[in-house]
Amino acid sequence: MATYIIGAIVFGIIALNVIHVFKKSKKGGSCCGCDGCPSASKCHK
Repeated sequence: MATYIIGAIVFGIIALNVIHVFKKSKKGGSCCGCDGCPSASKCHK
């Protein structure tokens, strides 16, 4: 039961990060340098 709860918390955190990155990328066109962004390294300078 504890592993299920931990898994749900981890999934929730990941989902929130994905939503955050998606909103940022929609707003600004690119999500360069925002917190927890996986594509920050692919940033065009």
